[in-house]
Amino acid sequence: MSSRFLIAILWILVSAWTVEAAQSPVDRRVSVAGECTLEVEPDRGSVTLVAESNAPDAKSAIKKATEQHERLRSELKRSKLKGLELSTSEYSVQEQFQWENNRQVSKGFTCRIGLKVITPEIPALGEVLSVAGDAGIRNTQGLQTYLSDQKMLEEKKKCLEGAAKNAREKAEHLVKTLGGKLGPVIQIQERGSAMPGPMPMVAEAMAFADKGMVRSASPTIEGARQILRLEVDVSFSIEP
Repeated sequence: MSSRFLIAILWILVSAWTVEAAQSPVDRRVSVAGECTLEVEPDRGSVTLVAESNAPDAKSAIKKATEQHERLRSELKRSKLKGLELSTSEYSVQEQFQWENNRQVSKGFTCRIGLKVITPEIPALGEVLSVAGDAGIRNTQGLQTYLSDQKMLEEKKKCLEGAAKNAREKAEHLVKTLGGKLGPVIQIQERGSAMPGPMPMVAEAMAFADKGMVRSASPTIEGARQILRLEVDVSFSIEP
């Protein structure tokens, strides 16, 4: 094969590539990040109430804690509070020791039974604490407010719409400033988001009933607003 023939073949290939490149459309696009920040009201509250007893033997400790726990459950179920969800959060029996005269001495047994209470009405947590006080509960944990899964999905949809609109506004402003015209969406992708988690209450307190009182005072429980942040990356075409 002659060198002239090879050169001719190469010239044809280069010419064909040059024509194809010239005919390929220029990638005319603008990419922006759309943002959304929402303050959302929590629609769930929860608190864990612990029945706890100490006794010289394990059987007695379990019996006392169980009686207190069952009394609490019964009082909550008899209350007029609607939508309460009850679940056992813990159950433990442990022997307690104290170091005396260079040896461990048994000081009896402690039994703990935890009851987690969830309510769709956050102010009702105050009544829950009041009922717990009347039932003899002296240990509360994990008082917090948060968003239910359903409300989280609803708020996230709203925020995604806001982020998408924000992206379009940004892109339109940029393209218009440079004398262009915004075209249709080429690509859109949700970026990592900051979703609100449970909001612990700063202070946990409950009023305990004195003997002879009908009902303990109910503390006012209010849920703090929580912040939802979302971002989307969007690419738009730029019309010639």
